[in-house]
Amino acid sequence: MKPALAVLLAVPALSFAQAADPQPDELLQIAFPKWADEEGGRVQPIATSSVTRGWNTKQGKKRNVIVVPRQVVRVAPDRLVLLATMMPAGDGGDPQVAHGTPAGLAAYIFKPGKDGWKVAKRQEPFALQGFEGRAQMAPVALSGRSQALQVTWGSCWQGHCVDVFALYAIGVDGVKAQPLVLQKIKGNNVYSRPDCVERLDGIVQGLQPADPVYAGDQVPPGQCYAIEGRWDTAGAGALTLRFTGAMSKAGKEGNAPAQRIDQAMKFEFRGGRYVPVSGSNPIPDA
Repeated sequence: MKPALAVLLAVPALSFAQAADPQPDELLQIAFPKWADEEGGRVQPIATSSVTRGWNTKQGKKRNVIVVPRQVVRVAPDRLVLLATMMPAGDGGDPQVAHGTPAGLAAYIFKPGKDGWKVAKRQEPFALQGFEGRAQMAPVALSGRSQALQVTWGSCWQGHCVDVFALYAIGVDGVKAQPLVLQKIKGNNVYSRPDCVERLDGIVQGLQPADPVYAGDQVPPGQCYAIEGRWDTAGAGALTLRFTGAMSKAGKEGNAPAQRIDQAMKFEFRGGRYVPVSGSNPIPDA
């Protein structure tokens, strides 16, 4: 046993509330004693479930995943939540990932035991989100003392790009699998057409020049857009998405001049999630 892990396991029960939070890899070694932060050591078996079948419907009782610890969140004096991501792996430990493969979002709840922290609950995974087996996750504070897990992911294909974010509630029982909110937060199709940069350039700053190879291409009318959003909680039970950017629409008569985007979408907390009450998300479906 590694010295650091041995010390972690030996923390007296009365000291848990005062002790510094252990590192993510230290807790993961409690959940997976054979886990190691090295090639091959991150591959671990987990039980299959209705969630893991989102990767592949043909699974046995166990399947291999590549587990990466992300962050530790203290949700109570005597409760820790370890956040981790998972990527499906084959029998030999190689990643089984394509462009549309989501990451597994996992959580492990720890409580004091006789010899140190011990696993009280495993959520492996509680949801699948992302592309190419990847998603970014980070704990965030909501209104009051409530905490949430922010998950973001994005990708581009054929010049269409989109970023999505979701919030999941975190508590003493772990992470609630149903997201509090899930919305597109950024999108553009600037490089899907040879004319988008020119059409949006007067409003959107910092656009890179279009590929000169396609500069002379004749294309039918079509929309161009570049929109970015941010979210904030402006009080108990309220969440707001604010979007800025530009869009040039198209119709039978041709392309319309670009219009500035500056709008908000507001949510209220009802029935365990954020429900939209006004405004809309201007980011088109790719």
